[in-house]
Amino acid sequence: MTLPPDYLSNLLQLIFIVTIPQTLIGLWFSFVCLGFFPERLARRIVICGIVHSIYVDIPFFLIPTWAHIINFILSLYLLVSLIFPELRPKIKILVIVFVIILAIIFELFYGLVAQFFGGHDAVIDQFVAFKLLLFWPGIGVFALITGFMQWKKLHIAQQLRHFIIHVRSMPYFMLFLLVIVQVFLFIIFSSHIFVRPLHILTLQVTFILSIVLFIYMTIKIMQIIASARVEGIYQSQDTYINDLTRMFASIRGQRHDFANHVQVMYSMLTLKKHDQLRTYMEEVVKEIQSMNVAAVELPSPALAALVQAKVAIATEKKIRFDYLVHTTSLTFSSVTSIDLVRIIGNLVDNAFDEVVKLPESEREVHLEMYVHNNDLYITVMNTGKQLTDEEIEQIFNPGYTTKADGHTGLGLANVLERVHSYNGQISVDSDIDHGIIFTIKIPNSKHSRTKFA
Repeated sequence: MTLPPDYLSNLLQLIFIVTIPQTLIGLWFSFVCLGFFPERLARRIVICGIVHSIYVDIPFFLIPTWAHIINFILSLYLLVSLIFPELRPKIKILVIVFVIILAIIFELFYGLVAQFFGGHDAVIDQFVAFKLLLFWPGIGVFALITGFMQWKKLHIAQQLRHFIIHVRSMPYFMLFLLVIVQVFLFIIFSSHIFVRPLHILTLQVTFILSIVLFIYMTIKIMQIIASARVEGIYQSQDTYINDLTRMFASIRGQRHDFANHVQVMYSMLTLKKHDQLRTYMEEVVKEIQSMNVAAVELPSPALAALVQAKVAIATEKKIRFDYLVHTTSLTFSSVTSIDLVRIIGNLVDNAFDEVVKLPESEREVHLEMYVHNNDLYITVMNTGKQLTDEEIEQIFNPGYTTKADGHTGLGLANVLERVHSYNGQISVDSDIDHGIIFTIKIPNSKHSRTKFA
């Protein structure tokens, strides 16, 4: 194979002026965006960037553009796997995706700039000083932006990282792979415009594949959105039914124990222990009434059933569960019953999971719902440890959880999504005296026609 003229000189300039700085910034940018910082990150980024740049650039002037892109992606994945073995496969793919995104930005920017100097080939023939002045200012700007993002902790893809790690649905994974393929095709198009013109047949095939892939991705996205809405409804129904089942089981247990209560009260009456009898009867009556009070106080059947179910669960777990639902909130028409159940149910369940870690005497959860200035407010407070600023910042991220036993960490993320769908807001406060308080504010919509069931 005959090497192109000035091959070695152009190769060294490409490696040290463009590829190594670009790859180093790309890897750094990826980890900052994902909010993931393994041990000895800087050292390993340098090793990975230098080795990968040298390997990829050696055949750059000898192979077609599409082969170079494939070689770039596969070799980067292999090298990241070797240097960062603790990364999950999904995280490795995300790192590569962000490296590619930054590379595309570089290529588009410098491709446009190169047109003013006669194109890509003309830039290659320029002096070294010219290339330094052309490439390094832009690379420096991206380095400053990445450093600023790390300093301010602007991890723009951290939520995406949590979602990708915990998602188990095949359609989501397939859509993610299709996006990567679409990016690959886009790189080929950009290289045709700014780097090397492609053969007409290659360009036609790439264009057709891009159109077909775009149509298919659009259909898949619509299917995923539709199935996600249906799945959300079924999940809410399942939670609703499970809570009701536990409530009825608790009521059946109380009825089963009623005979024992009668025997105890009869024995106390026979022994003329009237004070003890009165105290015991008050406890029994209070326990029975707790299962029926919600149905009497709350005209909304859906809300009453939800509260009754939570009362039964609280009684079973020895939790003091208080609620205060103002009557004005029952006329609020901007939130559907199913979303009200999802929001309150997830918040209360999360509060129950926290307080069961405490001694029985300290287990308290309080729910309040009211309307103020035509806005619906829902607050859920529970005793417990004080959350750190970092925990509050991550608490709504999909997949983030401090619990075991198969918790997916999607409950609060679903609450946030539902609240935002109504243009609402949610805040978290935490201190030693009051515990953890979730406050939701949902504005009234004049166009809403749906009322509580």
